[in-house]
Amino acid sequence: MTGLDEEEIQFDGVSAKVFFDLLLKNAIEGFFADPIYGGNRDMIAWRYIGFPGTRYDYRDFVDHRGKAIPLEPVSLMGRPGWSRP
Repeated sequence: MTGLDEEEIQFDGVSAKVFFDLLLKNAIEGFFADPIYGGNRDMIAWRYIGFPGTRYDYRDFVDHRGKAIPLEPVSLMGRPGWSRP
């Protein structure tokens, strides 16, 4: 990976740095995406950064001024353990 980032590895037709930057962006998107898309299993990335997930209403926290929001993360499909009727 360092070889790609520092362009020690060469490709025909594309810059190794451009390829590495795209690969890094895709990895970050997958890590922080909603779990329904296949990444961020058990919302671990959201727990790590304190993101409460895809909730309907954040009005109680609009003026939190950067303080942590004390809510467990919720995916678009709900939390683990929730079941559909």
